[in-house]
Amino acid sequence: MTIFCYGEIDLDVHLALDRLPSLNKAADVTDEFENVGGAAANSALWLANWGLPTRLAGHDLGADAAGRAVLDELATQPQLDYSFVASHSDYRSPRCQCLVTPDGERSFIMHWLDELRMTAPAPEMFAGVSWLNLDMSGPLPLRLQAAEMAAARGIPVLINDIYAADHPLLPLVDVLVISASIVRSRLPARDPLDLARELQTAAACHVIITDSGAALTILPCAGQSQTITPPAVRVADTTGAGDIFKSGLLYGLRQGLPLAEAARWGAAAGSLMCQYAGTTKTLAPLSAVRDMMEAVL
Repeated sequence: MTIFCYGEIDLDVHLALDRLPSLNKAADVTDEFENVGGAAANSALWLANWGLPTRLAGHDLGADAAGRAVLDELATQPQLDYSFVASHSDYRSPRCQCLVTPDGERSFIMHWLDELRMTAPAPEMFAGVSWLNLDMSGPLPLRLQAAEMAAARGIPVLINDIYAADHPLLPLVDVLVISASIVRSRLPARDPLDLARELQTAAACHVIITDSGAALTILPCAGQSQTITPPAVRVADTTGAGDIFKSGLLYGLRQGLPLAEAARWGAAAGSLMCQYAGTTKTLAPLSAVRDMMEAVL
């Protein structure tokens, strides 16, 4: 059965900096390269690299150098079906500059957002699909349509970064991943755990709270909450860590593992990725994720 990743696809320009630039002081670039980026593409490439049948669609590409670079990389994964990724000759491929500082933190500069095109979900995209993996980048109506099509077919939906109980996508979600650091930044008056329980009540779904490298909390629909502590690693780049957490989580769920055990796969995969520069420049083998699992408490 196939995992369908629908959402963000772009070409990332990775810029490792000694510091973020300011008005009066420039930053020095210590490394520079391009790799496929975007939440959906990040997850899809890691899943396909682990040998899982994976489908990718969402943001369109241009028939330009950036679009060709993305398609060339997608073509290296035999388990990845990217036949629904559209390309246009009159369109500039989405690009993202990832500014990464020595502590592994990142800032983004997005290109051409006002020109963004996205392929609408279609019934044939859901053939043989066992999970739908959504992100929150791009037009909401198309993501809502994708979730509705999945729900109508009995396909469970995994999504991240919903922080309002009245969000229209929430009733269609089976597993929701939220970030405690984002809650503290966007909603400083809210406790992440309280918000997670509010979201869970509104959606009757599983909720997982990540917190960068700190312990994450799993709130199943039924049963007791659990905590998992990711391993301590030397962080090179946190870009896409949440996307690869979802990849590991999906790997475990597709194997039929309980939610907490699947989340251990997610924590291992996300921690492993943080040791590499660039989300998809290095695709770690499943054996490396399995080894990292031993350090997840």
